[in-house]
Amino acid sequence: MSEKHNPYDHDPAEADWGKSPFSGEGSGNCVLSARFSNGDIWLGDDKDLTRPHLAFRRDEWAAVVAAIEAGDPRFTP
Repeated sequence: MSEKHNPYDHDPAEADWGKSPFSGEGSGNCVLSARFSNGDIWLGDDKDLTRPHLAFRRDEWAAVVAAIEAGDPRFTP
């Protein structure tokens, strides 16, 4: 079995950060996201860009999105 790659193993200069269209302007509650060409996702905090970001492989992110769409209570306010 091949070893899975590390989703943190990207050049930060290649990260194309953006905010969700669901984030309110000036609300201070925005999560930044960056997607890489291989499908990896980074999530960051717009209030403190020095904080470490979270990184997900494409398959991990797909599992998170599927859980949210299915109404998993761990992802609901």
